[in-house]
Amino acid sequence: MSDHYTISPAASDDLDALLALNQQANPHPWSAALMADALASGKNSRQNWLLKDKVSGELVAWLCASKVYDQSELELVVTHPDWRRRGLAQRLIEHWLDWAQAQDCHEALLEVRASNTGAIALYEKLAFAEVGRRKNYYPLADGGKEAAVLMTRPLNDAH
Repeated sequence: MSDHYTISPAASDDLDALLALNQQANPHPWSAALMADALASGKNSRQNWLLKDKVSGELVAWLCASKVYDQSELELVVTHPDWRRRGLAQRLIEHWLDWAQAQDCHEALLEVRASNTGAIALYEKLAFAEVGRRKNYYPLADGGKEAAVLMTRPLNDAH
């Protein structure tokens, strides 16, 4: 798979492509203002990586993560619907985890909608464990709310 895709840092001039990907891939898309803020954040507080197809140059996935002290949190990972089930999100998450370890982070954190069973299965495959839930955290289209599943993973190689 590594021969077909590239991972690179995102920049402010990637905003339009990221907005399009976010609208296509995210059932609860971030606002344009939130995405612009994510791209403008300082180097140590927030990181963004793009995954592109080498042949077409198409942006197919994006990951945003933050670092606070010795923890790093996954804020968002999205994969274009046409490119799902190819291990691309996993590849970006592994890239993030490697980066977090290199930044001396001791723990990786994330939260995910309780209904997102595919993502939860991926996170469990990558050694994340559920450590709690936030009830009624995420809004639903029908006006209801659903829980956020809180997950964590120790980063063993961190100092």
